[in-house]
Order: sequence, then C-alpha cells, then structure tokens
Amino acid sequence: MANALAELGVLVTVTHGYGLVLVGGAALSGSPLLVGERFTRAKFYALLGWVPLSFAVLALLHDVRFGLLFFAAGIVGIPSEVLVSIVWRAFFTEPLWTYSYGAVARGFTSRLNFLPWATGGLLFCIVGRWLGPMLSEPAGFPVRAAAVFAASLAVGLAVAWPLGRMTSARRGEVTLPAFAVFCLPIALCAASLAALCGPGYLLAMAAFSVVGFATEYGYGRGMRVFFDRGLWTYRPFRIDGGHSSWVTFPLWSIGGLFFHFVARGVGL
Repeated sequence: MANALAELGVLVTVTHGYGLVLVGGAALSGSPLLVGERFTRAKFYALLGWVPLSFAVLALLHDVRFGLLFFAAGIVGIPSEVLVSIVWRAFFTEPLWTYSYGAVARGFTSRLNFLPWATGGLLFCIVGRWLGPMLSEPAGFPVRAAAVFAASLAVGLAVAWPLGRMTSARRGEVTLPAFAVFCLPIALCAASLAALCGPGYLLAMAAFSVVGFATEYGYGRGMRVFFDRGLWTYRPFRIDGGHSSWVTFPLWSIGGLFFHFVARGVGL
C-alpha cells in the first residue's frame, strides 16, 4: 500500500509540475500552441507530455517495469475498446461512443489513444497495488483469477445474447432492462471471482469502476477546454453532453480488472 501511495504521489507531482511548466513556458514565450480551440496533434501531444514523463520517472525511481506497462497498456487499450464496441453493437443499434479526432474503426477508437490508455493502465495498476493485500493474490501472475475472469465473461456472453432477444435489444434499442442483460457477463464475473478467488475482487471492481469513470470524465472535460469539440461523444444515457455516460460504471469495473491483470503480467 505504501508503494502505491508513493507511486500515486509521483504521478500527481509530475502531472502538476508539467502543467505549470507548459503553461508558464507558453505564456513567457508568447507561443500560440495553447491558444484557440482548433485541434492540432502538436497541441494534443503537448498537453499529454506528462504521460511518458510520469512513466519515465516511475521507472527510474521505483521500478523499471513501469516502462513495460507504458507500452503494454497503451497497445492493448485500443483493441480492447474496439472489442467492447463490437459487443455493444451486437446488442444495440446506437453506438456506445464515437470519437471526434483521429477516429478509426467506425469511430470506435482513435489513433490518438495510446497515451490515454497508458495512463488508464497506470491508474488501475496503482489501485490494484493498493488493494493487493485484500485480493490475496499469489506471487507472480494470478493465473486462477485470470482464468475465472475469462471463463465467466465467455459464459456470461453466451447466456446474455439469447436473453437479450427477450428485451428491447432485439430491436437494437437501449433500455434499462436490455442494458441489465448486457451487464450480465460482468455480474457473473464479479460473482465468480468473489466465490472462487476471494471477496476482495468485489471491492477492487467497485474501486476500478469509480476511478475509471472519474478519470475518463475529468480527462475528457479538461481537454474540451482546448478544442472545439469533445474528444469523444457517448450516445446512450449521456452525461454532460456526452463526455461520459452512466453505462460506463460497470464497463470500467471489468476494464480496470483487465488492466490489473496486464500490470501483473509485466510484473507489477
């Protein structure tokens, strides 16, 4: 737990320090980089420069494997969100989200998402390390928990698909009953992990849910200040014009758990 708090402290310090230097340097030099709402890749990457810097500092001060996590989380995050969108569209006609800039795969993801997903992976890693004693995971990669995670999701999807045909999902409409069926695999995963691997996983999934929701909303809302459109738009049950959605809470609970396994896979 102490290590996790120290790592979080590094992230907070680097983020705020970078922001002060970026804004102060732009003001002193008269650089137009941060002025106006027009999207440019240079502005986007300048605003997220603290991400690789944070990983570099963590790798130097705490554990070199944070460098591995940087690449692993950034790489697997993009296809993971595409997969979530594909499963969503198998149930519903309306897309879950669309991206505004650098959109690929029908707007399900963006070419710009490597750094945001690396950041998400880092936050979920820190949360997982903080909750580590409650999870009672063995040293090394938690093979049993990962197997239960994968198997329960697969079984849940196999059950949810035919059940969804009994709700408005058969017409592709997003309603609360249909969304509840969509979340059945996540509920089964939580119940299976609690029963077979320990109740600490329920606490972890709840924490991942809150951290994921708050981080995504804060990041999206903050970046909106600099650009003429939000980086993405959620469609169903939207919050604040589509910067987030109530449906993301259960999705982040499972997404955080996935990135926790990715972090454990690189040795963190």
